[in-house]
Amino acid sequence: MKRGLYQLASSILIVLLSACGSNAPLVFDLMPAPAAFTETGIKSADESDHVKKASAYQIFYATDRMSAKPDDSKHFFYTNERGTNVRIGRASVMAGKDDLTWSEVRNVSLLKSRSEKFPIKVKAADEYGVLSSSINRYTQIEDHERAGADKATRRYINEINEHLKNSDNDTINIFVHGYKVTFENPVLTTAEMWHFLAYEGVFIAYSWPSTPKALAYVSDTETALVSSRNLRDLIRFLASSTNTKRINIIGYSAGSRLVSRTLGDLAIQEHGKTREEIQQKLKLGTVAIIAGDVDRRLMGGYLLDGADRLMKQLVIYQSDSDKALSLSNWLTSRNRLGQAFDLNDLNKVGVQYLLDNPQIVIVDVSNAEAARAGNGHGYLRKSPWVTSDLLIALMENAAPQKRGLVRKQAGVPLWTFPSDYTQRLKSFLKETRPSLFE
Repeated sequence: MKRGLYQLASSILIVLLSACGSNAPLVFDLMPAPAAFTETGIKSADESDHVKKASAYQIFYATDRMSAKPDDSKHFFYTNERGTNVRIGRASVMAGKDDLTWSEVRNVSLLKSRSEKFPIKVKAADEYGVLSSSINRYTQIEDHERAGADKATRRYINEINEHLKNSDNDTINIFVHGYKVTFENPVLTTAEMWHFLAYEGVFIAYSWPSTPKALAYVSDTETALVSSRNLRDLIRFLASSTNTKRINIIGYSAGSRLVSRTLGDLAIQEHGKTREEIQQKLKLGTVAIIAGDVDRRLMGGYLLDGADRLMKQLVIYQSDSDKALSLSNWLTSRNRLGQAFDLNDLNKVGVQYLLDNPQIVIVDVSNAEAARAGNGHGYLRKSPWVTSDLLIALMENAAPQKRGLVRKQAGVPLWTFPSDYTQRLKSFLKETRPSLFE
């Protein structure tokens, strides 16, 4: 009887977590515009000329998936099989309505109550080659790929540096997706975030080999841990080889397992160094974990190992209405990082730790607009308030009270969205970015 209940719950979990991806993620409808653009009265930032005129733009990517064969009828670009190295390049993303440029899409997409949908899709992936620093004794690649890795890597570096030079934002943002998606899914989500940040800085879609199958939840969990080594090395590579001054990381759902393990490993590797030395070396700004499907105490262990010293700010988004994580909790008998804390369960030691470490920001999104939509797990793309707070955190590294959030309870450093969130956000933007209102 117990086994039957477990199997039933596992099946339900698969359905709920399918919000992380889809068996056919080639087309997205562009997410709602963040509240920072629709509720504050700021004007749209000017785009660079190449974006104004483009019907497609290029998103940087890195992936440790295996390349798809020319005769592969199931995969357009990369498979769900694990590779032995990291492949780098840029993917072409275009609006599904071929007659529109991205500038034209932007003008309408920033409207709060837009009735029109804008499908976006990955048209092509231009792989440069293998990232040279990812080649090791176990790497299995063709001789010509090994020989061309240095050239491919230099091209990747040069193009990232060129984008940073032509941007007012010297930041690299890495998006790490969740369970059960194909290569294209993180590319499209990354394109959305870059789109709403007015194409500032560099966004990289990190596509780890999750499997677009309903029964892949357990295997994807292990694959995320395998891929954490490659993400860790990619961060080191970008920090040391590009001209970026700050690297942000966004981990969503099962991708949080990959991100949290990466942080834990980096903390151990940098043991003995000061906070200032570590941050100068790794250049980590904001690390955001959204709807994190990872054991809460496992993340606590990484923090104890020194992960809380790696970055300027660690933002953990939680919800009390995330049905997928509730079921994951039931299956594992362990609280998930993305589940909202019960204030009655917080002990004095935990509260004091958060007070002593203000760089760790825990945000309960339960009151945010549209955060409870669907199964409550997809608020990254569905809630204009959450998306707005995330993008502001990436752009400014600002403290939560500056971004318009308030404490859930006096004396407890847990944050939430007040009913007048957008007015508070407007005040913040007027203070920090007055040119946006001119």
